[in-house]
Amino acid sequence: MAQKYLVKSVLVLKGNDCNDKSEPNPLLDSDTGVNFHIRLIESHSLCELYLNHHYVALAPFDVILLSSAQPLTLQNLGAPAALTVFTERVHAPSPLNLVVVGDNPMVHDLMNAGETEPHFIVYRHQDNQLKHRYFALLAELEQQDLTDVFLDYQREMTVGLLLTELLRDHERTISVADSDFPGQDIRHASADTKSGIIFNYLVSHSQTATLKGTAAYFGYDKNYFSRLCRRLFNKSFTEQLAFIRIELAKRMLALSSKGIEEIADELGYKNMSSFFALFKRAVRMTPGDYRQTHGYHQAQTTSPRHSPDQA
Repeated sequence: MAQKYLVKSVLVLKGNDCNDKSEPNPLLDSDTGVNFHIRLIESHSLCELYLNHHYVALAPFDVILLSSAQPLTLQNLGAPAALTVFTERVHAPSPLNLVVVGDNPMVHDLMNAGETEPHFIVYRHQDNQLKHRYFALLAELEQQDLTDVFLDYQREMTVGLLLTELLRDHERTISVADSDFPGQDIRHASADTKSGIIFNYLVSHSQTATLKGTAAYFGYDKNYFSRLCRRLFNKSFTEQLAFIRIELAKRMLALSSKGIEEIADELGYKNMSSFFALFKRAVRMTPGDYRQTHGYHQAQTTSPRHSPDQA
């Protein structure tokens, strides 16, 4: 199901809006694997959202991949958000393999975590025309009679092509800082997913995180966890936390209307002079100059590419 929205306040995505059918499609191998559900949210404007209690700022063309058909609440925090939501059912092997999800272990672990709790990956810099054509084709197919097994087969193949396109060049396009990876148990996860889960924790606790506290949260000895961070991030825990704080500051300066002092405080900087100095050293411009160059007032003027329904 594809639906366009202009979200002014709150949008509730229900759990029964997936394209599910009781009859298997004979054109697909129904003897092996399972049906799993995904949602794809394509942004057509600058927007600030709470997605199931997670703050997500989106620019035009950004995409969110969600791994669950569970009900979701989107709360808009700023100007009306223009979004298209695709809610899909896909037949795939179980457990999901890398043939389906490409060479991206993060997507592999996200999908295999199951559908009980919604988790998501945010893709940025999605301005290529091939992806837009797949979205347009999928929206057109969703308007057809999908009891026709041939049309339903084309729908599912288009979803697969769209996922393949999102996976292409994923090192550049996946925003680990904004994504919500599953779980706390990182012992048996892939290295990429370990990085993502630890990254998520540091993003959520950027104001108060410490090496000792973070190691304890994941059930590790402090010294071992320090070595693990060095191996995963190629930098120390302290360096990684500082990097995350600066990246979050850049994101909020570019995509939100929050004041600079408010941003610094949210990121754990009690001394504004220290924040300015660290930011300028890392980014080679002041926070004010960064917002002037990349910021909210410019993205705010971007016109939506569609005229969605209001919500």
